[in-house]
Amino acid sequence: MWKTTGRYILWLTLLFATFAYGKFQGGFASWFLFYAVILLAVYEFGTARFALRRSTSTRKLSSHKLSAGQTLDVDILVEVQGRWPLPWLVLEDSLPTRLLLQSGTNRELHFPGFNKKLRLTYSLPNMPRGKFQLGDTYLTTGDMFGLFKKEIVHRRFDDITVYPKVIPIKHWHTVNKFNAGSSYAQNRMSEDSSNVIGVREYAPGDRLSRIHWRATARTGELKTKEFELHVTNDLMFFLNRSEAAYLGTSNQLFETAVTTCASLAKYAITKKYSVGLVSYGRERMSIPQSRNLEQYMRIIEHLAIVQPDGADDFTDTILREVNYLSRGSTAVLLTPVLDDKLVQLIGFLEHRKIKAEVFYFVGGRQLEEADHARIGKMTTFGVVTHLIRDENELDDVLRGPVGYASNS
Repeated sequence: MWKTTGRYILWLTLLFATFAYGKFQGGFASWFLFYAVILLAVYEFGTARFALRRSTSTRKLSSHKLSAGQTLDVDILVEVQGRWPLPWLVLEDSLPTRLLLQSGTNRELHFPGFNKKLRLTYSLPNMPRGKFQLGDTYLTTGDMFGLFKKEIVHRRFDDITVYPKVIPIKHWHTVNKFNAGSSYAQNRMSEDSSNVIGVREYAPGDRLSRIHWRATARTGELKTKEFELHVTNDLMFFLNRSEAAYLGTSNQLFETAVTTCASLAKYAITKKYSVGLVSYGRERMSIPQSRNLEQYMRIIEHLAIVQPDGADDFTDTILREVNYLSRGSTAVLLTPVLDDKLVQLIGFLEHRKIKAEVFYFVGGRQLEEADHARIGKMTTFGVVTHLIRDENELDDVLRGPVGYASNS
């Protein structure tokens, strides 16, 4: 307000000064200067009053939900309904700091004149995982002499969710589809033909080989054998989010861990396995095991925002949650650190009849003798250890032999 008032006082002073000069000096030049200042003052006042009057803008996004690595396209259409000419106009879209590094084209200079429609389009390639909010749109214009600027802000926000990249997995050999879990399969994968647990009424479509002839002869009605059903796997993923575990490593190592977790969860859900997730960071998240379709969305929504910001030791995290696992469950451990404490804990899990499977993220570093010794010890427990160096080789690693899988 004070800036605007000061501008008006300056122009009034300039008009008074040129008028007094014309009255005192007289002549064509002095009065020409006065009338020129009047025209300039009217132009400046008109620019301040009518520029960008009744302007609107709309923002369209190619998608509000993407996967890491995809490109976000942004299209902003600006319409100016006023008739005042604009010598120049700067369109700028507000972006979060992390996305400013993805693109430098969210700001453009236009020379619209009497043009009433302008467009700003830009792309944000290789979107990083996370949740972002695109903010306000800024329209800045001024006079042709650079003496005055006017800014209009169009308040808005658009939420963008970038999910982890999911690697298609065709085979996960170490997952035993006949593993004894805690709940019966919704899709019958097989029946144990050697274990008959009872008989039931005959139903149309039952095979003749399943008819229980003795029960049929005794009751005079057709009876069918009821076999014991195998059950699906109960998987609980443990993601190491300890800040200390990732110190001195690149951010890509944690992204590889998140991508692996998302890819394995997607594979398990499509196979109708019961899946859960334990993720201790700055906040502690535990998603109980479930096999419904909404479960994958719960997991992937959480994985979109996780960061390696936990203060808890990974083994302590497992110990807190392992008591809630039923016998026959599989603990899938995703970690960049494999120490003696974790190996001892895995031996404890095996003693409790909880199967463990380890995804060891080593990045580009070479394994030391201690690493080989720990992996060998876990192999004696029957634990499968996968060495993950690059997320794009995940499916190739899982195709490897059961036991000690490596892509090196």
